[in-house]
Amino acid sequence: MASVFQNKKDGKVVSYKFRTCLGRNELGTQIWKCTTWKIPEGLIPSRAEKAAQKAAAIWENEVRAEYQKDLENPERIKERRIDGTHTEFSQFVLEDWFPVCIDDGNHKHTTVDFYKHTTKRIADYFSGKIIQRITALDIQKFLIYLRTEYKTKQGKPISDKTVRHSYCVLVMIFDFAMEQEIIKKNPMDRVDCPKLAKKKIDALSENETRLLLSLLPYCDAEFRCMMYLLLTTGLRRGELMGLQWRDFDFDCLTLSISRNVTYSPAKGTIVDTPKTENSIRTIPLMPYVTEQLKAYRAAERPLSDESAFVFPSDRDENTPHSPNALTHRLKRFMSRNGLPDMSPHDLRHSCATLLLSNGADIKSVQEILGHSNASTTLNFYVRSDLQQMKAATDKFANAFGL
Repeated sequence: MASVFQNKKDGKVVSYKFRTCLGRNELGTQIWKCTTWKIPEGLIPSRAEKAAQKAAAIWENEVRAEYQKDLENPERIKERRIDGTHTEFSQFVLEDWFPVCIDDGNHKHTTVDFYKHTTKRIADYFSGKIIQRITALDIQKFLIYLRTEYKTKQGKPISDKTVRHSYCVLVMIFDFAMEQEIIKKNPMDRVDCPKLAKKKIDALSENETRLLLSLLPYCDAEFRCMMYLLLTTGLRRGELMGLQWRDFDFDCLTLSISRNVTYSPAKGTIVDTPKTENSIRTIPLMPYVTEQLKAYRAAERPLSDESAFVFPSDRDENTPHSPNALTHRLKRFMSRNGLPDMSPHDLRHSCATLLLSNGADIKSVQEILGHSNASTTLNFYVRSDLQQMKAATDKFANAFGL
């Protein structure tokens, strides 16, 4: 039975303290529970004692029932602890999640930079919010805000893909919060992933490709070789800048990809491993492109050793050219010659499309581009034009005499 003690002030009983023992913990220590019961207004002292005894009995039954539920379901204790916690969202994201999950030394600097921008956008919006109180509705409103109101520093709206990136980062944040027992329910479980409208991939048509190739003999040897490699091998721009002469086997007409060059304002130009494990690959070289590379080396890099970069910076041959400089130069070239505005990655798209439209199988194109699976090659790097579709239906018709 609960013990009942009087609390007095100036000699007058003002409240009662209830105290009861619920049992012992795993160390054998007694578990005590206490509460204070205030005397209701208008209750005379002679009746207060009996009212307190009755209230103590009711309180003790309730406490024991809750304690029994805790024994049967220990998760209740954790949930109460979480309910009593108030963790500021932005502080948790920037000081806990980001250093532990992203800037942990295991990610490439480009990955860290990407997450840094996305994380800041999220942290700014939810600044001052308590993570335990953020609901699925709050997150849905944030995604709507990104689609309808948010603008970049240049005053431009963000793409659907960027909205989806923000959703994916939120999934990672709240999953981590669940793992760390910061929250008891994950609001992201009730938020649908934003859909992406299928975007048309920019790629050169066969006629545009012929025009581009006809212009290359009039370009300097370095840029000419860059363009041939981008268009015929599907290299990423960072892989192109990371090439060294030892990566070429001119006798076997092959090229090995084992490096990737990136740039960030904070760290400058960095030579690292390629994007994924599948990006480390050996791919075929066209004989004509091989001859162009040999001529370029003989004319402009005759003293280069095997470890020198094929397309070095102006400083020395052991420092690669900036990937950003290549993009700027390509865009100027395309504009000057009346060709579509394209990036080096668009030439990668073009390579895949042209290979497939000229009879290459999906698996070979996947290996050349360094994709992890063929679905990426099909979904993102291949497009059909009306001429190709007509050729396909003509084959069907000829096969069945239609």
